[in-house]
Amino acid sequence: MKKVLVAAPISEWYEYCYPEFSNALKNLSYPKKSFFFVDNSPNMRFYQRVFADGFTVEKSEHLHRIRDMVTRDHNTIRQKMLDGGYDYLLILDQDVIPPKDTIEKLMSHDKDVVSAMFFGPHDIGGEVRVMPFAWVFSKEQDDWNNTGYLLDSEIWEEPKLLKIAFAGMGCILIKRKVLEKIEFHYSLETDAWDDRWLGVDVWANGFEFYLDTSVKCKHLFKDRPFSYWELKKQGRN
Repeated sequence: MKKVLVAAPISEWYEYCYPEFSNALKNLSYPKKSFFFVDNSPNMRFYQRVFADGFTVEKSEHLHRIRDMVTRDHNTIRQKMLDGGYDYLLILDQDVIPPKDTIEKLMSHDKDVVSAMFFGPHDIGGEVRVMPFAWVFSKEQDDWNNTGYLLDSEIWEEPKLLKIAFAGMGCILIKRKVLEKIEFHYSLETDAWDDRWLGVDVWANGFEFYLDTSVKCKHLFKDRPFSYWELKKQGRN
């Protein structure tokens, strides 16, 4: 049986959804899994709560720019996965709640990288719409100047496995061989997080990126005590 590391950067900013998140992870049905969190909160209080809950957690430094923290913590997770001899990494966001059979379903496809589906707010031409965090190539494969959202038919019709450009980092299963070649990174010159650059690197290294539309996660964004758009105005993104 393959060995899976289930991991996420965490922060007290998302403490509002920690009970549901931690319960969902404890209820994941795949047996051969371990948990690992990296806490980038400003202090030790949330770390102590998570540690007391029985999870393996490492404390990292809180930084002004959120992308710096998250990318650094993703690479800490990557190294933990490689050093621990895991076959797969299931990487999550703290406000994304995976179904109990997520690992089995995503692993069943035997793909290099496969994401579950989760929805959230997107600013599309000044209009905020709730859409999946998944993007496809609009024209030719590897044309990163032409990526777009899924069609309604792809979202809501019969569940299927779709080849995509990239997905948000909310719930992605990644094979070891991919992370042996790829580190997480981002560019300040591009208004994107390391999830987009993961997609770029996956395709550039001869791997493929998929989305399983049958694995739909809950995304607890409505009760956030902060706004990403406000943080972005402050130069913290």
